[in-house]
Amino acid sequence: MEIFEQLSPLMETIGFPALIFAVWYIYHQSQVESFKQIIQNNFEILKDLLETNQYHAALLSRIENKIDNNLWCPILKKELVK
Repeated sequence: MEIFEQLSPLMETIGFPALIFAVWYIYHQSQVESFKQIIQNNFEILKDLLETNQYHAALLSRIENKIDNNLWCPILKKELVK
């Protein structure tokens, strides 16, 4: 009940809407900081996924090159060497 006794003069001076605005503003600022952290984490994850996708694309390109040159089948390799 002490908090109500401390807030009573404040509400009388500036009014209840101003007090609600102050509470909303503090809450809003904490949410903005939280969202900034979430967005930063998402960008880091996306960066890692991009690197992984580039690595997979390079591997698939090598496999495609080997398939085009018939180097992927051991039987065909032996026949080409003879």
